[in-house]
Amino acid sequence: MWTVALAWTAVQTVSPTLAGAVLAAEMFPQAILVLLGGVLADRFDPRRILVLGQVARAVVLALGALAWHAGSDGAATLFAIALTFGVVAGLTVPSGGPLLREFVHPDDFGTVMGWQQVLGRTMRLLGAPAGGVIVALYGPVAAMVIDGASFAFIALVLALVVRARYAVPRAAHARWRESFSDGVAYLRRSPTARIFITGLTALNVFVTPVVALGLAIRVDGSGWGAHWLGFADGTLAVGAIAGSLLAIRWPPLHAARTGFRVLVLQGVGLAIVGMPSLPAVLLGMFTVGVTAGMASVWLSGAFLKAIDPEYTGRVSSVTSLGDMTLMPLSLPVLGAIAGATSVLTSTLIFGLTMSLLCLTFATRKAIATLT
Repeated sequence: MWTVALAWTAVQTVSPTLAGAVLAAEMFPQAILVLLGGVLADRFDPRRILVLGQVARAVVLALGALAWHAGSDGAATLFAIALTFGVVAGLTVPSGGPLLREFVHPDDFGTVMGWQQVLGRTMRLLGAPAGGVIVALYGPVAAMVIDGASFAFIALVLALVVRARYAVPRAAHARWRESFSDGVAYLRRSPTARIFITGLTALNVFVTPVVALGLAIRVDGSGWGAHWLGFADGTLAVGAIAGSLLAIRWPPLHAARTGFRVLVLQGVGLAIVGMPSLPAVLLGMFTVGVTAGMASVWLSGAFLKAIDPEYTGRVSSVTSLGDMTLMPLSLPVLGAIAGATSVLTSTLIFGLTMSLLCLTFATRKAIATLT
């Protein structure tokens, strides 16, 4: 909800250039601190880290609401909120995996991750329009207060309800640099971890540019109207929810291999998104959604089972850093290809390259033998 509220408030309050800077401000501290967050997740109690993160977000939004109400309704307040959220995300996001290990049996990782993704996607579908309506009708202060209250509620649930069921080993190093170096050494000696990091990072590098920029270029160039951009995005979301439910219902024996095989089909869906046909674009987006929902459930569960519990936070942080650094680079690449040739050529290149990579990952011994 706050993401949409922040975007609308920034556009309405400051210049387009500053609005873009506000929206991007959260990514910089997150990228800088995410590796440290991985070290913290493996050394300390991840539940407490996440509780502190939710409390910090609630406090920041409360202070932001007070500042905005007092007259500091400009770029400085928006930048402060965005930067603080970036710091909190960088330090806390890697703790999600280690926390899951503490109260979920390894055989249930896929199921729990699947329901987590279904609920997350559903909340995004509901939260985004809710954020827009709240900020449009009642202003940014109301959005800050309501979203801050939701963060406080999550903190209470984590603090009072969630309890560890399984013991997870903690990294025991005197310095965080030693812990980080140990994580790097683990990646060097674990081909499975390296393939997972490469594969999971590559997915977003190819998918996000197509479903964001490529889709927008196709819809605009074909003159279909902005409403079809929203319908296409909604088609992907519905497909992703359906795919996750299918993956929960029918888990394969070799989850990692099957997940990468499914993503070969996702590459085909990405390629179709660039076609100058509205039904084809909707079919492509639905294909991307269904395959993303299925593969994300199977791969995330297989990832947690395959990675040494002591290194979960650090390995997860490397994957997050790859997403944060490579996705901003891949977006202009797709735009440049589309500008020099056509949007269909750009989506074909991105989609088929992803299919080939995922087929390669699926046939690697370290992945194919995982159960």
